[in-house]
Amino acid sequence: MTSSVLPPDATRTLGDIVANLPRVPEPLLDETMPDPFVLRLTATSPGGARTAGLWLMATTNDQPFAFRLYRFDGGRWVPHLKDGKHCALFPEGRLPAWWNAGELDPLSPDLPRDLVVARWAPEIDVRHGLLTLHYTARDRAGILRSAYATATAIDGEWTDHGYLDINVRVKDLAPGYPGGPAGENPVVGMIDGHVAAAIDAQGTERTFLLTKVDGNGLQWTDPVTGQRHKAPTPILSHEFRQEADGRITLLGPAKVLVTNGPHHDGLIEGQFVLSEDGQSHLFYSAGFFGNAEYRTYIAKLDLLANEVRDERLLIDSGNPALGGQWNGPGHPSFVRVGEGLYAMYLHVWRNGTDYSKDGDQRRAIQCHVAFRDLEGRVCEPFLVEERFSPPA
Repeated sequence: MTSSVLPPDATRTLGDIVANLPRVPEPLLDETMPDPFVLRLTATSPGGARTAGLWLMATTNDQPFAFRLYRFDGGRWVPHLKDGKHCALFPEGRLPAWWNAGELDPLSPDLPRDLVVARWAPEIDVRHGLLTLHYTARDRAGILRSAYATATAIDGEWTDHGYLDINVRVKDLAPGYPGGPAGENPVVGMIDGHVAAAIDAQGTERTFLLTKVDGNGLQWTDPVTGQRHKAPTPILSHEFRQEADGRITLLGPAKVLVTNGPHHDGLIEGQFVLSEDGQSHLFYSAGFFGNAEYRTYIAKLDLLANEVRDERLLIDSGNPALGGQWNGPGHPSFVRVGEGLYAMYLHVWRNGTDYSKDGDQRRAIQCHVAFRDLEGRVCEPFLVEERFSPPA
């Protein structure tokens, strides 16, 4: 459970990172860790000094628990124990009643069980004295839902608030859908909840939940032309307010922030927002999660104007940051570790493995993204390990 790439503390500089780059990134844990999310809590965060530090969690599929916690301690990631047991946000025997127990997805009835009994993409937002977990789970009808829970300590009791009523229907995405086994206009899954904030002209902070419409799960053949179609996968922006009891109130209809194009190989997902030097950036992944097609992009973002522009590829399977040993880098999360410097956590496949023949063997690794050069000057964000990769 050790890694030679230790999560940096808040005093790291770009020079520190460059001086200690490994040739090949090592996994944070020798365990399956899809959609890794890392969070830094401080002594002033909910939970106080007892829970200060770095925490890690990941997607949990087809298990009697969900979202086990790992803590960075003594230079390595270790399971966080509570009463002698590995602590999970949703322990065995305490899963929400609305979660599915094997009911099939009506749009994709042939999915393997690990994608059917799905508890995906946990992320924790720290705001107004609360920890809010945003996550994805299927309901009793097999439909993917964006849900949330709240707590006052990360390893404490979590109150599940259920899913948000934000799913769309097929014909909202694809008006030409001819209907299918699930009906003429079925509900489409909603996944990957991520919270971002922006300050408006009046100095008011406004919060937005970004979710992905899981349209890639819906494919059909045009009855006239015989052409195959796949629904798009827009990322939606939902402005919201969170009440003192943790409940979320949506403020108006959702807006399409960005949608996938032909070069995204059928989908975009795993969105995450960083803001530096007055500019927000949207990170997201594209392609099939289960092999070397998966990769991650970065684009400039204006949340208030609902605008995404200047997209470019950040990391793909051929990137030297992966040391020639890993592929399919995606679904990143970030922790700020210095001025204009972030640790980026994402999942990868070891070369020679993929989902179709090996099942889910994704591992979590750490890279870095910098918004400053070595002289401390503001610059376009770049992948540190790519620019300063040690020779093979």
